[in-house]
Amino acid sequence: MEITVLERQANVPATIMHLQGELDASNYLDVIAQVQELYAGGARYLLLDLSGLSFMASSGLVAIHSTALIMRGDEPPDPEYGWGAFHAMDKEVDGGFVKNCKILNPQPKVSRTLESTGFSTFLEIFTDLETALESF
Repeated sequence: MEITVLERQANVPATIMHLQGELDASNYLDVIAQVQELYAGGARYLLLDLSGLSFMASSGLVAIHSTALIMRGDEPPDPEYGWGAFHAMDKEVDGGFVKNCKILNPQPKVSRTLESTGFSTFLEIFTDLETALESF
């Protein structure tokens, strides 16, 4: 998987993280580490561009959940905790939208995964870059 990061000024300085390829057990920790690095560097508004993501495994859901928590200023569950990380996700998706982390253009297959797991009630999903940036 390839990760590209760029900055855009909208209402606030926003970071766009584009994921290209497949998000699975072989690379989900890389996504979490990249987000932790961005947050430590001062990023506070993150748009996850999933337009190039062709596949997302359950570990990808852990990465996206962890990303949202990090951007909210919270500590994500230890991904090595296994099912505990999934239970933490289940509690979060019913809690309403995370305001400073959003998703852009997920592919249909990825979109179905986000919908079926309740992530569409946890993270706002946009199909237009400018609208997504202006929502921050």
